[in-house]
Amino acid sequence: MKAVNLWKTLFCAALAVTAFSACSDDDKDDDGGMPSITVNGEASVTVAVKLDGGTTDAIEVVSSGNWALTFDDETATWCHPSKETGGKGKTTLTFTVDKWEGAASTDSRQVTAKLLTTGNFEGIPIPKTATVIIKQNGDGSTAVVTNVKEIRTLLKAMNPGQTKVNVTDEIAAMTITGVVVSEFDGHNFGNDFNIAVQDSKVAEDSGLTLNGNKFQDLKLSAGTIVTIPLTGAQVNTYGGVIQLAINNDVAIETSTGTAPEPVVVSPDQFLSYESMLVKIENCIPATGTPGTAWNNSTNKGNANFTTTSGQAFVVRTGNSAAFKSELIPDKSGFLIGIAGQFNGDKQVSPRTKADLNGLDQPIPEPEYQEVTINNLGVGNYVVKNATIVGVHQKGVMFGQEVSGTVYYVLGFNNAWETQTANPYIADVDKLAEVKGASALRYGIYQFSNFDVTVGSASTLQLPAPADFDAAAIDAYISDPVYKYVKVVGVLDIDTSNPNYKTYTITIAGVTGKTVAFAYGLDSYYNGLASGDVVEATGFALGYDTSNSKLNIMLRDIKKNTSVPAVTITTEPETFAATDPQQQTLAYTFANTTAAEISFAIEGTNADKFTVVSKTDANVVVKANGNNESDAAYTANLVAKVAGATLASVELKQAKKIATGGDVVELTLADIKAANITGSAYLDKTFNAADGSVWSGFVLGNAERLQLGWNTDPTKAAAKSNLLSPVLPKAAVTVTITPEASTAAGRVFVLLPKDFEYAGQSVDEIKALAYAVSSATVKGSVEPILFEAGNAGTQFQIRVVGGAGYFTNVKIEY
Repeated sequence: MKAVNLWKTLFCAALAVTAFSACSDDDKDDDGGMPSITVNGEASVTVAVKLDGGTTDAIEVVSSGNWALTFDDETATWCHPSKETGGKGKTTLTFTVDKWEGAASTDSRQVTAKLLTTGNFEGIPIPKTATVIIKQNGDGSTAVVTNVKEIRTLLKAMNPGQTKVNVTDEIAAMTITGVVVSEFDGHNFGNDFNIAVQDSKVAEDSGLTLNGNKFQDLKLSAGTIVTIPLTGAQVNTYGGVIQLAINNDVAIETSTGTAPEPVVVSPDQFLSYESMLVKIENCIPATGTPGTAWNNSTNKGNANFTTTSGQAFVVRTGNSAAFKSELIPDKSGFLIGIAGQFNGDKQVSPRTKADLNGLDQPIPEPEYQEVTINNLGVGNYVVKNATIVGVHQKGVMFGQEVSGTVYYVLGFNNAWETQTANPYIADVDKLAEVKGASALRYGIYQFSNFDVTVGSASTLQLPAPADFDAAAIDAYISDPVYKYVKVVGVLDIDTSNPNYKTYTITIAGVTGKTVAFAYGLDSYYNGLASGDVVEATGFALGYDTSNSKLNIMLRDIKKNTSVPAVTITTEPETFAATDPQQQTLAYTFANTTAAEISFAIEGTNADKFTVVSKTDANVVVKANGNNESDAAYTANLVAKVAGATLASVELKQAKKIATGGDVVELTLADIKAANITGSAYLDKTFNAADGSVWSGFVLGNAERLQLGWNTDPTKAAAKSNLLSPVLPKAAVTVTITPEASTAAGRVFVLLPKDFEYAGQSVDEIKALAYAVSSATVKGSVEPILFEAGNAGTQFQIRVVGGAGYFTNVKIEY
């Protein structure tokens, strides 16, 4: 037997892995040593013919030894190679393709030919392959045939919202093929479950965000071709961006392709190129942005940029981005990323640090056009002889009289973090010059990057404020402008966040909308408390459709002692579909008496509910029997004084939910038996009395189990979850019984069994979830029943928005 030197063997084996040439000193000239084979000088080549058939272009095969050809699809009898074998050296190869009888002009098919040669080293055979992809289509094109635009058009026609819904039957029967343009290694496209795909031919509206558990494992890079059946797919929007959720059970096919070059666009084109790879030229970081990290505690990953033409946009860097701690350069130039939006704010998400390397030029001095406020547009402007008419924590309102009409514009600075101060709070009613970049926000112009020069006292006289009642607010929403307004209602000061107070006002007749005093400065509310009837003047700032919120910049506020007001302070729970129990709702009033207040049921299903009784502090309501229908019943409980509606809350009775027939249940007794003690989150297994086995990373005691919530992924609470048992069949419903100390507004979500939190927001988690429960009600122990969606046979249960406590979990399947 021939002796082999160990170190020589290891060295040559390493070279074999990296495809270097042979190192054996007795390699043969024919079929010996390290093999090599190429097609047209590459490892793979693509050729194509039209539907009428024909012969492909010639392909030069260069091989180190004999080779043999096989097809990946033995049924592809329509494709015929000119040679099925070849020898060492150069060989010319073609393929003859039959006419495709009955094919439509949009049809396409392909087959892959594998050319295999073999070398050897010390008697060990070493294979090497090259591939030829033969395509047949209407154009005779070698380009990848994709259909992202077609599917996006169908999805847009569904008018999706924030809640996931099943795609139409037409879409579910389709298969999407697209080119990946996101980069997994950058970890900066929302989360690692997301990818961006687009068509091989760049066009408007030909990109799409896909979401699926398998993408985290596939770790796809730009240029990969994905082919995915849309069986069981769902669609929703996140921040206005369409997201297509892929069913976990479908197979995802991938192949190597070439990433499209980024298309050069301006920020005002982002929405037309959503989820596509774009390049923005002539970019400038906003004032105060250079020298800070792309994601820091102030910008929260939203770095403000403008173009030299004055178009503003946001560079979005997530909490998990590989480059999040890199500093923003004090440079101009271009950047590359995936175009998108967040509730109307145009944003681009760089994929990796390399996408930012184009910011390498000196920042030019911008040119400002002098205009009056009524002539503002998108661009760089200077407005002289304006007046500072109001401020809030993050902004300054400027007013200017032009031909007898006072016009307004907001200057907004997200870096102003202190709720007790504003740099210009002492300069209200003074003249000012404002200079900066103007762009649209909520349909009206604002300065997002601006400088202010304060002058002397102004003589500007504001017009009388417009009365902003329910009717006026409804009219305003359809045509939002900056407007000086007066509102009367009940003040609410939310102090649940110890670091920030939120100020809102409840206005009689306004339903389904929040009226907020935006970024309220605490000093303006001295002497006032929640429940006070107030009269306030300020500036309407437009309408945020994503949150149904009307924001007002406060100018003045005081108590009102004449206008009657009623507030229903208890949020009604959803009545159960079966055996609904009556509810007692508390209410308060001011500037009237309890005797003058009447309650009534109004709305679509008013006949399904009844007002049972009323005291000076409470009103009792009930649902009139079981709901046997497939839709929830809804109506409004209204409080009136002298025939005018002063308060309203929605009443809802759940629809009849089909049950699965079989149940697993984790009870309080099971929780107690686990004997959880201490104040640290623990990995714990629960052996329920019914034989089911639950596990998770939890906190608890003898009276409850706790799931935590924290936006810092490194914290223990951010890892907290309860893992369901493996079920014999898919879950149908989940019922969670809250413990009494659970705060209001907590939401339970069902997530993939291997989900790991990576810093996503509450809305991002909801978008990822199979199912989302209704929100908890403070102090309520009423079980929360919700459908399990596509959660399948095993899933995580988590809570978002804050810690959630519960005493029982039941899954029907």
